[in-house]
Amino acid sequence: MTTDLERALSKLRFDDQVLGYSLMTKDGRPFVSFSFPDDLFPRVRDSISLYKSDLRLMTIDTEKGLVVLSPVDANWILTVLYVPELQLGLAIAKTKNVLRLLEGIELPPPPDEFEDSVEGNLQVLETMAINAASTSPVSSSNGLPVEGPKTAVASPAVSAAPAPAIERSPEDFAVQPSTVPKRGETYTAALTLDSELHKEMKKKHRNFGFDVLMLVDGAQNVEWIADSMFQSNERVAELLMWAASKGIVNVPLETGQVKRKEATLGRFVKCPKYEGDPDKVKPEDRRIIKACDGTQTTDAIAELLGVTHVKVIQTVALYRKHGLKMIGKTV
Repeated sequence: MTTDLERALSKLRFDDQVLGYSLMTKDGRPFVSFSFPDDLFPRVRDSISLYKSDLRLMTIDTEKGLVVLSPVDANWILTVLYVPELQLGLAIAKTKNVLRLLEGIELPPPPDEFEDSVEGNLQVLETMAINAASTSPVSSSNGLPVEGPKTAVASPAVSAAPAPAIERSPEDFAVQPSTVPKRGETYTAALTLDSELHKEMKKKHRNFGFDVLMLVDGAQNVEWIADSMFQSNERVAELLMWAASKGIVNVPLETGQVKRKEATLGRFVKCPKYEGDPDKVKPEDRRIIKACDGTQTTDAIAELLGVTHVKVIQTVALYRKHGLKMIGKTV
């Protein structure tokens, strides 16, 4: 059976934008690693040593990609290597999402002796956690330790039957660039890899749904989420309307007033525009960058040039820090 720790880390293992990860000790020794390059460990270890007890979530730009590392607790540090073209905000959001899952897991300190980066160490850690929990004394009301019960028996409870959920379709919801989605009742289930809801989302929206939901924090609007992912507002809005129909997120319901407003104002989109030095554009990227004139969306550029939308998104991401910006317009 999959452990809670394995379940949390599996969100990284099955993420297409994660190249590798490692659960490290506070001294920078890799306890468990999955495809994390060995030659990056010294650089990560130096950063850990430099900040020591003051270490917070931090990022390291490397030639292999973006490394995000953050303490899990006083003994463990999570280190994740993302693909180079991933937006910094999304990388941090992905890491924080895994950290939230790890918060509910009490991890014991690492053993005194262990072999670095051994996959079996994950099971060792889980066994240590179980043993620690089983030997922990239970305190009585007067503060004295007493023996805890070996089997917990739930007392019967009578509760009212929950009210039936109202079935809604994605079209029942209104999502604008300024809309701030909030997490719904089934948000956690949608991010749980073995849940039926996650499987349905994966089949319908692939990894895009997972990435959007991890940026839903109740504070950022649709435009910010779309911009962080180099996606159009429309694609993010479509995903969120579907998610709202499943109770994954909460967004406003559709009204006739919103429909009339959309018809009057038109559709808001983001178009890439390159204003950097043309001589610094790689030969293999010139066709795509040349089409980034601020008048066409990434979808339109992909269709015009006969390339995949993913290829356009990746190219746009590469030049985001070198003169390319996203221009908002209404069509």
